[in-house]
Amino acid sequence: MLTTTHKEELKVLLGEDVEFDLSLSLYTSIRVGGLADAFISLKNAEELQKTILWARTRNIPFFILGKGSNTLFRDGGFRGLVLHLGKGFRNFALVKEEGKNVWVEAEGGVPTQQMVRWCVEQGFTGLERLAGVPGTLGGNVFMNAGTYLGEIGEIVEEVSICDGKGKLQTIKKEKLDFEYRKSNLAPSSVVLKVLLKLEKGDKEAIEKNVREVFEKRGLTQPVEIPNLGSVFKNAGKKKAWELIEEAGCKGVRVGQARVSEKHANFIINEGGATAKDVLILIGLIKDKVKESSGIVLETEIKVVGE
Repeated sequence: MLTTTHKEELKVLLGEDVEFDLSLSLYTSIRVGGLADAFISLKNAEELQKTILWARTRNIPFFILGKGSNTLFRDGGFRGLVLHLGKGFRNFALVKEEGKNVWVEAEGGVPTQQMVRWCVEQGFTGLERLAGVPGTLGGNVFMNAGTYLGEIGEIVEEVSICDGKGKLQTIKKEKLDFEYRKSNLAPSSVVLKVLLKLEKGDKEAIEKNVREVFEKRGLTQPVEIPNLGSVFKNAGKKKAWELIEEAGCKGVRVGQARVSEKHANFIINEGGATAKDVLILIGLIKDKVKESSGIVLETEIKVVGE
């Protein structure tokens, strides 16, 4: 819990960029979550650094938030600082061309679909693999997001981060250990910039690929309803949604949280769901899947707060 002194210091440090006791349900894709002691919309890397250093010297926890997909804040909220990468982290540009290859640098707060659309307009191929994937580019690099077309880690050349001590560093692809839905980036690190290696391609073919991915997601995923994104990682030979369906969990509801009828690996908020509803439902799914298949599902989402 922040003291009155802490709040006064933050006002001096950040001015209007800090808000207190803000509902985190406003900033998550499932529209669930309690209050944040302090919610900070960061403008630039310098502001991020000084905020992290301020928090560390006072032993105050902080959490980095992008667009809030795959994130569940508990009903008790977050005791500390929620650091939001705001508009100051949404720049991107072409930085190098060499034959068919192009290198694009993008900041961590760039909405992923904005970047996908820009690549389509430029005729750059490679980022189609993230068509329809929610969140920011930094968040998707952190968790090595992807679709059936591939994962973002396959096209990352380097990542610039601010670590949990406020130190800036750049990590080359050789030292980025990307695996299925994870990277070796420390949980407290913030992705500031990412360098992507793409290729020049046929614009019409790229548009067709992106359109097909969006159409498939729209037909098979509950994108029109507040949801948590993919809840569980795939396990073994079967997809997580197949295991959940076979366990009889499709459509199961706890409170106002329900396993989607459209895609069993999605939990939707039917209106007024609480984090407790969601967590009970996640536990129920895990128990049923283990009972029916012997497989223990691992969550893909972040559960944060009290």
